[in-house]
Amino acid sequence: MTQLSISTHAGVFDAIAAGPAGGRPVLLLHGFPQTGVVWRRQIEALAAHGYRVVAPDQRGYSPGARPQRPEDYRISHLVDDVVAITEELGWATFDLVGHDWGGAVAWWTADAHPGRVRTLTVVSTPHPGALATTCARMRTSAVARTT
Repeated sequence: MTQLSISTHAGVFDAIAAGPAGGRPVLLLHGFPQTGVVWRRQIEALAAHGYRVVAPDQRGYSPGARPQRPEDYRISHLVDDVVAITEELGWATFDLVGHDWGGAVAWWTADAHPGRVRTLTVVSTPHPGALATTCARMRTSAVARTT
């Protein structure tokens, strides 16, 4: 595995990477409060099968990409980070994997950029629409029980 610094308009993202430069590109997004190193075993396994794997430390976790204002952490900015990172890596399309908070970012990225995301794998994070529907039903059910 190698350490990367990926410069974007939003700052510099630290990342770990492995696999051949020409391998099928895979981007791994970590959860909260982790960093890209949480994927080390998956990176090694995927790289051993010829994939080019990069796991960046997301916004707020990379020292070079830590905005101070809360509004700079909106999901649209996090999606833009994913696109900027993959553009800097020279990836027109890529496989995207996310866990926990990284899963939420992955869902939104795939929705906003379906032509860029070849495949999407999300671990332990529900689809945002299904989550919103379930939360609304739970609120309705809770209100009905209290009346």
